[in-house]
Amino acid sequence: MPPSKLDSVRSLLRRVVWQINAIRHRDPLSPAVFVRLFGARRRRSWDPTVRPRRIVVLRSDEIGDTTTSLALFAAIREQWPQATVHFVVKPGPATMFHATPTVDRVIEWTPITEGSALKRQILTARQALRRFGLRGYDLAILPRWDFDDTPIRYLAVASRARSVVGFAPVPDREPVWFGPQDQLLTDVISRGTTPRLTVGQLQRVAEYLGLPWREHRQPPIGNALFDTSDLRAATEKAALDDTSGIVVGLGIGARDAKRQWPVEDLAEVMQRVAADRPVAVQILGGGVDTDRAQQLVALLRDHGIPAVDLAGRLSLSESAAAISRSDLFIGNDSGLQHISSSLEVPTVVVTCHPATGSPWSDNAPERFGPWSARSALLQPARPAEGCSDECISREAHCIRAVRPDEVTEAVEGLLREPLA
Repeated sequence: MPPSKLDSVRSLLRRVVWQINAIRHRDPLSPAVFVRLFGARRRRSWDPTVRPRRIVVLRSDEIGDTTTSLALFAAIREQWPQATVHFVVKPGPATMFHATPTVDRVIEWTPITEGSALKRQILTARQALRRFGLRGYDLAILPRWDFDDTPIRYLAVASRARSVVGFAPVPDREPVWFGPQDQLLTDVISRGTTPRLTVGQLQRVAEYLGLPWREHRQPPIGNALFDTSDLRAATEKAALDDTSGIVVGLGIGARDAKRQWPVEDLAEVMQRVAADRPVAVQILGGGVDTDRAQQLVALLRDHGIPAVDLAGRLSLSESAAAISRSDLFIGNDSGLQHISSSLEVPTVVVTCHPATGSPWSDNAPERFGPWSARSALLQPARPAEGCSDECISREAHCIRAVRPDEVTEAVEGLLREPLA
């Protein structure tokens, strides 16, 4: 056997032995090996002069960050109107995009978080085969700026995209078994040295890809989150058609209890606002918020303020439709405030993050604050006892320092502000 062929056989045997040992010891495949086994054959760095025919955007985020993707889709459509665009997203946020005209297909994806590292890699590759088939994409985009503890970059590789573009990984915060994640990307976007709003980070993605970037204020990009049936359902359930005065949407929920401003304080704000004008209230939230919603309804009705409890009664798209019918939205740092921002509804957000806290925190308004043109943010001036760079409590703690009179003043300021 010629030496060159003998070396090739030996190399192949070494790879086979390595893979057998990896399976036996349940070690993960290295990113480089995963790319060779499951990635596109001709991967290449992104070329802005290329006109991609098939694009996939992949997000492992929750409702808020996922909502901001609308701005990126608008830029993609403006630049490449003929491209087929698919969107990979978790099942919860996926329901918001059933009516989005800038997305051709929404692909639900449940991150695999159980089992050995190798098992998760293999099952992720199998998920990709089931969801994407063998055709592959010209471009895969990973817009998440922060660390990621799901194997979504592996899913992007297994989508067989020729170019996989995403932000530089955060190795000190991501699982060790993920390995050098930059090897999974063909193009690594710098994370930068200063925090930006999530929608601002998307602008960096667009600029890297050579896409135009516009504010899309009028009509609001959030209109793509619902259709006429969602609007009709939200209108019927709210039953506020004959209401005079202003309609206020109250988003009472948030992922963590520390982010939830007390409903007693919300009721006091609405009592003060209603002193100068007729007000009707839509209470919005998920099924986990029903008890607090009922408590708030009782408080508001005690003061003669009409309120309808919609918590747990609306889908996300119907919630977006309900917010679009509001003259004002007041809420916590949650997904609903991002929906309100996307709809350009005047938005007031109360956050638990202290003004002296770290701008890099997962709760920092520098990253996750409201982004509508007319908005206000209220936060504690300093952390409460026991907290420093951020609120670390499991219950409402630092956020209690925000007082109803402050929120009322912000609300009145937005109501006095003329429409653009």
